[in-house]
Amino acid sequence: MKKLIILLVLLLCLSACSEQKVQKDTTTITDVRGREVAVPKKISKVYYPYYYENLLTIAGPDAFKKVIASSTYDTENYSKTFYQILHDKSPGFKEMKDIGSTLKDNFDIEQLIALKPDVAIFANYQYDAIGEDNINLLEQSGIPVVFIDYTDLTPEAHTKSTTIIGQLFSSEKRAQELNDNYTAHVKKVKEAVAKIPDHKLKSAYFELRYNGPTFKEYGKTYGRHMLGLLAAEAGAKNIYEDKVKELGDVDPEYLFQQDPEAIFLDGGNYADKNMKTIRTGYTISKQETNQSISQLVKVRPGFEELTAVKNRHVYALDNDLMRTMKDYVLMEYIGKMLYPDYFKDFEPTKELTVFNKKYLPQLPADSSFMTKWED
Repeated sequence: MKKLIILLVLLLCLSACSEQKVQKDTTTITDVRGREVAVPKKISKVYYPYYYENLLTIAGPDAFKKVIASSTYDTENYSKTFYQILHDKSPGFKEMKDIGSTLKDNFDIEQLIALKPDVAIFANYQYDAIGEDNINLLEQSGIPVVFIDYTDLTPEAHTKSTTIIGQLFSSEKRAQELNDNYTAHVKKVKEAVAKIPDHKLKSAYFELRYNGPTFKEYGKTYGRHMLGLLAAEAGAKNIYEDKVKELGDVDPEYLFQQDPEAIFLDGGNYADKNMKTIRTGYTISKQETNQSISQLVKVRPGFEELTAVKNRHVYALDNDLMRTMKDYVLMEYIGKMLYPDYFKDFEPTKELTVFNKKYLPQLPADSSFMTKWED
């Protein structure tokens, strides 16, 4: 009987010691979904889904050395040139295992479990496709699951996600610096917009062009979502804000009825070579951007008669600037193009250059991200 009691006491002690060790080696963070998650204090193997530029910005040029798995389609298909630059220049990037994408419905949860990452960092847009059952399966396999979200495009989601990445990659100081910078710029934009009288607010049209082999087909337009959200923060009167919830089809007749004072075209560099797009992004010149805008204007019946086109108030914005810790420059640029008198102290193009040199020196600097049309 005495031996049994001693054995039980020893087991309880071992259990308590083990629990103390786990608590000592882990820290609890709260992700963007409000989930409290215990994660290792030091990590060396991570699943990381998307938002590659933010990872480099926060964790530094060697960040991908810790990323053992990802969903490469989410970047490669929509940001082909950027993906190729990372593949060629970022240490650890080409060694990542591609385990499929929720966007293609081929995400391989079993392969992820087999790789045994210290933590799985998911984007919030993956949540529904991954599902609670698979999240529980990962956690039961000893893999903590953390969600981040830069697609929401709110300062709260941006700064929360940046704090999380900073904690996981032991880059808290740099993350705080980025958060302070982002918050200060957003505040400055809000202060400038607050000074604009209602009768001076200008109408604008926003179009995402990636869905056809010619520019004759209209793309999608934004409500108060993504670029539409940033535009609203910059004081733009988006003609589709009350007609489209997030992303919707363009009605050319309505566009011509509204006859906006400015047009902002959402460009990029997609993998599909047969898809006609406004050319923007890394390695793209302003001349290429202008040529693509001119092609769009000339092939659309009546487009040259729009007030914005006649006055040359047509602009291209790079889609990949969104969802980053520098997308405040889009707010600044939209504001400066619409309200130069109220945004005279803003230099968004210069701000972007300074940011890239400081946080992303390995990426090409001379590229077209925010461009005014010059036919």
